[in-house]
Amino acid sequence: MKKQRPVNLDLSTIKMHPAANVSIIHRVAGVMMVFAMGILLWTLSLSLSSAEEFNQIKALLDGYFFKFIMFGCLSALTFHVLAGVRHLFMDLGYFEELASGNASAKFVFALWLAISAVVGVWLW
Repeated sequence: MKKQRPVNLDLSTIKMHPAANVSIIHRVAGVMMVFAMGILLWTLSLSLSSAEEFNQIKALLDGYFFKFIMFGCLSALTFHVLAGVRHLFMDLGYFEELASGNASAKFVFALWLAISAVVGVWLW
């Protein structure tokens, strides 16, 4: 059987709706949190090993690089939780239509940006 279907390999021409973007970013945020757990467990392990290591980790956490990493971890966690709650509502039968799904996706983006801004101000 020979199928002659058009294949669009130029991903920049595909316009996805906000609900699709939230779903994809939700998965990316989950993967980011897996890697963030490694960093957080490493810092916890070092901080509990001795007083000198605790002071070293404390000094690292005061630096801009680690604040940026913590901002990324908290931002990913926030988005993952918000999008996860949205997905739970969708499992219950809400926001399944195109218009309400896109509206809830835009709401998740807006709420995530607001919470991330607050977290950024709090960290710096």
